[in-house]
Amino acid sequence: MVLQASALVLMRAPLALLVAGLMLSGCASLLPVSSGTPAVDSLRAENAALRDQTRDLRDSLAFYDDVATGRYYRDLRALKDQINRLEYELQTRRDGGQTVSVYRANRLFEPASARLTERGAARLQKVAAQLRTAYPTRAILVEGHTDDVPVGPDLAATYPTNWELSGARATTVVRALIEMSGLAPDQFAAVAYGATRPVASNDTERGRRRNRRVRIAVLPVPRDFSRPFETSW
Repeated sequence: MVLQASALVLMRAPLALLVAGLMLSGCASLLPVSSGTPAVDSLRAENAALRDQTRDLRDSLAFYDDVATGRYYRDLRALKDQINRLEYELQTRRDGGQTVSVYRANRLFEPASARLTERGAARLQKVAAQLRTAYPTRAILVEGHTDDVPVGPDLAATYPTNWELSGARATTVVRALIEMSGLAPDQFAAVAYGATRPVASNDTERGRRRNRRVRIAVLPVPRDFSRPFETSW
């Protein structure tokens, strides 16, 4: 009987060891994996790459959908229209706005002065009416220009240089236009260019007469291009 019991114990021992090993291996597989392991980091990187690929594919599908429905071309045309409009407004502003009138100095002022003549005031009345009717809310620019002949000694005390003379003529016209048109003073600006922007040669009397002038212009209307696809031209 002793020998049979010992044999039974010996036979059960490997089975117990096998069960114990399986239990240990199963427990080990249920243990949580550390988040800082290379395997987890690799999976996270792969997951992020897949997300990026998915987003790129979604954007590509949206693009082709826009092309198929014509929205892409409509948006492209709207952007081109916006660019053309901005370029036009930029060039117009560089040129000093859209010209309304240009008057030679001798048609507005007394000789070698910034005092309006009666005929000059009558001419400005017509311009004032045009501004009030056609450009009631636009910014208005008045430029004063002269030839390159230095101011004579009799005028030097009042207008030391052509800059002062052209500026005085421009502000005289601005003041008259405000009074005649009834438009807001903050719509007007006076600029003195002196002899810096000639339109003809100063070597002849005819050219100098053309250079002594006052230009009246209107500036483009400021626009909000924050939503170009909804902008009406």
